[in-house]
Amino acid sequence: MTSEALGFDPFIARYRYPGRGIALGRDVQGIGFAAYWLTGRSAESRDRRILVDADTLAVSDIASAQSDPLRHYTAIVALTDRIVVGNGTQVSEVTADLGQEVTAWEALSKLAYEPDPPILTPRITAIATVAGNEMVDVILCGAVAHPRWPNMAQHNMFHTGHFEPGQSHAMTTYAGDTSVVSTSGQPWAVEIDTVWQELHKRIWANLDPALRVAAAVVPIGGDLRDGRFIGAADPIVHAGTRPSTT
Repeated sequence: MTSEALGFDPFIARYRYPGRGIALGRDVQGIGFAAYWLTGRSAESRDRRILVDADTLAVSDIASAQSDPLRHYTAIVALTDRIVVGNGTQVSEVTADLGQEVTAWEALSKLAYEPDPPILTPRITAIATVAGNEMVDVILCGAVAHPRWPNMAQHNMFHTGHFEPGQSHAMTTYAGDTSVVSTSGQPWAVEIDTVWQELHKRIWANLDPALRVAAAVVPIGGDLRDGRFIGAADPIVHAGTRPSTT
């Protein structure tokens, strides 16, 4: 993990093809947030939308075709006092583990990269405990292929006891362009200089229009049983498709 901190806009814009991205932190007013965004090279990857429910945010196919677990999954889950964010089916797996009193470290340490050779896309996941406006015991994990022994998964871990207002950490799956896909899975310190309601607009503006698919930011605070994602910012969805919100 790098000790360098980036501004929010430079982090989003630094790679033309970031794949999928997650961020967890607190805005300048101290309100916690979780962000998720995705880009796609192929028509199939771009033909997706975000669905927001009371306590989940999922990625789905616009055409409602047969589900592909590498492209359709739950990306954010709110539990009673925790938030789980990630780029694939591991979000549901980690959530189930936490429900069985498996520790966050144990749940994340079990993860491997995606079975999509030759890329071996990292699985990027974040967990935090929410106590009012405080976000504590924050862990981000990138499960990536070992650079020397690619059949071995290694885990790029970041942990902090809490976030102060204006602090976040973020990750992307890729770190380059579409011609040669380079994997990332590295946690980065990212400074937040605005309120959470503005972040989804800035994500969208800093993603390549030819590749961007969807972006969403949800506020996190208080007792997650009361409201959870209700009142969250409307996701910006590919091709102007309205999100399904219940």
